[in-house]
Amino acid sequence: MGGLATGDLELLTSLYRTTNAAVRELDQRLGRDHGITFMQAITLLAVDSFDRPQPHLVAEYLSQQSQTVTGVLDRLERAGHVSRQRDLGDRRAVRLELTESGRALVEAISSTLIRHVEDVLQGLNRDTRTHLREELAELEEAIKARAAH
Repeated sequence: MGGLATGDLELLTSLYRTTNAAVRELDQRLGRDHGITFMQAITLLAVDSFDRPQPHLVAEYLSQQSQTVTGVLDRLERAGHVSRQRDLGDRRAVRLELTESGRALVEAISSTLIRHVEDVLQGLNRDTRTHLREELAELEEAIKARAAH
């Protein structure tokens, strides 16, 4: 392996480790404060941001595999936070809705999640955060463009 390839592998490995560390920290905080995981929280927020979305839309929005989101939705449904309803226009399709407890949880986690994310990113100044956001968006676009070919 050449230097560039090794450096690129190290870059992606570092990105993976850093992301996992941040998600683990957010999982612990959200679990302690609200009894949910970070993935459950962002899934609830995604469902809330669309008008009765289909599960595949939530999966696409979160850049997750459909089966991953299905498992998260199963747990949220068992907990009483999400309901699946048949689409009246297409009986084969399912639509997602937040229940009353799901809406209350979204309201409760919204401010807590912002605080937790700020705590996790506290070591980065605002300019670094902005630059990192831009660079990650560029990386995501490059990956999507490559996957489309």
